[in-house]
Amino acid sequence: MQRVRPSQTVIDQHTSIKPADAFSTDTLGLSFYAEAPAAEVSIREFEELALDRLKLLHAFDRLCGYDMKLDQLVEVKQKLSKELATSRLMLTYPLADRAASFPAERMEFVRRDAISHFALRLAFCKTRETRDWFLRQEERLFALRFEELKTDAKDIFMASSGLRCKKFEHSPADTGADPMPSLHSLQRTTPGAKIWKGNGSMPDFDAHFYSMPFFEVHPSLIAHRRVVVHQGNAYVPSSALKLILSGRFKERLIAGIEVAFQGLPAALSNPQVGGFLRFIQDNGMQLLVAPKSDKEEPGEQLTLQNFEELMVRSFPPCMRRMVERQRETKKHLKHLGRLQLRPFLKECGFTIDDSFKWWQHELCKDPSIDITSYEKNYTYDVEHAYGKKGHLQGQNAFGCPKIIGFPGEASGQVHGCPFKELDIVALRHQLHKWKVTQDALTEIEKLITHGKHYQLACIEFFKSQHPGSEGDGVGNTPGDYFRTSCNCHLKKKEKA
Repeated sequence: MQRVRPSQTVIDQHTSIKPADAFSTDTLGLSFYAEAPAAEVSIREFEELALDRLKLLHAFDRLCGYDMKLDQLVEVKQKLSKELATSRLMLTYPLADRAASFPAERMEFVRRDAISHFALRLAFCKTRETRDWFLRQEERLFALRFEELKTDAKDIFMASSGLRCKKFEHSPADTGADPMPSLHSLQRTTPGAKIWKGNGSMPDFDAHFYSMPFFEVHPSLIAHRRVVVHQGNAYVPSSALKLILSGRFKERLIAGIEVAFQGLPAALSNPQVGGFLRFIQDNGMQLLVAPKSDKEEPGEQLTLQNFEELMVRSFPPCMRRMVERQRETKKHLKHLGRLQLRPFLKECGFTIDDSFKWWQHELCKDPSIDITSYEKNYTYDVEHAYGKKGHLQGQNAFGCPKIIGFPGEASGQVHGCPFKELDIVALRHQLHKWKVTQDALTEIEKLITHGKHYQLACIEFFKSQHPGSEGDGVGNTPGDYFRTSCNCHLKKKEKA
């Protein structure tokens, strides 16, 4: 009898196996996060892992918007590569030079992935708004990871998920009264089975189909005829598997978030992590991954001579709105408005003399303020901002999260973030005045109404005013907006 040699699944010094073959069944640490990890981690590492994951989820949010479908994730995969690499939350199959170290890399990835996921699950389980945001981004990350798996690994993961599913294998001998569909017929009657190359040629067809009970399939797939239903079974192309598994992932995560909510009081009372979790709860929806601009001087300095031009061209919406409203109403800005605008003008280039002259000219347009009252009530504030009075340290400009958190506007007040302060009708009117395109306006409204993403809305506004720019560096502080805008226009002049 001939002895059958067992299949070799490791790489040693005597055989040469391609890493792709050796690890083709590895699911790359993909998980439904059924149980919290039993791992020891320092407080500092706990916070770093959570923030790295939060930045990645914000990258998904920024690039995918509110309503991008899972089928379209391939469009942003390349743009996400930097964030995925930085966070180390995407594992890939190893090449030959990584084969030996891959098991250790995989173990570390699983650890980072689990700790960061459960940390954010605790932080985002408090409100319906934060839950929905967290679910949407985690589902996108899961779908992107699933698409990276090889076919054998997908089969193994589906089996481990409990999904009643088997690979479709058509028998040519099947000639019963109601024969099973053939692979050829499935390929040509299932829209999702067509793989378009985009060069005008005929599409290729998905060669892998899966059979499962039709009730395992999301109703939308059946309604849109993405699958073929025959004798109680749904025949699903491999391209649609991520939609089914992502739906199951979301269902389990919803249940897991509810469990996390039950344990939230105990976590918040923990002196080691409670403060950090509260910080994420308060600011996690506002932290952005857009890199901050270096604190270098802007390409253009704000002066009295170029103020009118730069206000229209390079001021962020919050600052431009305050200046324009003060002029339209001929009423001076109240305390919070002046507190918000004054250090911004200083940061953009105004000297103390410029500030004295500008504030005097603008405030004295209010009939209730004359030169005497201005010098008595308002010059101290300018001197304080420049470090000439008070604690002599000067006043720094506020960042976007702080401005968004300002108290709401009362009668006669203008301050804060317009994307938060204005209702949709008033915001639409304001943006039309600023000549924002309809497409950009629609996207801004989605970001606000479907998640209150005010900083992302500001990025969309910037992109509408600076065609060709992705808004990198915008959304953290008004000063970053101004510097990025100035640099965009300088580059445009240089090209011209």
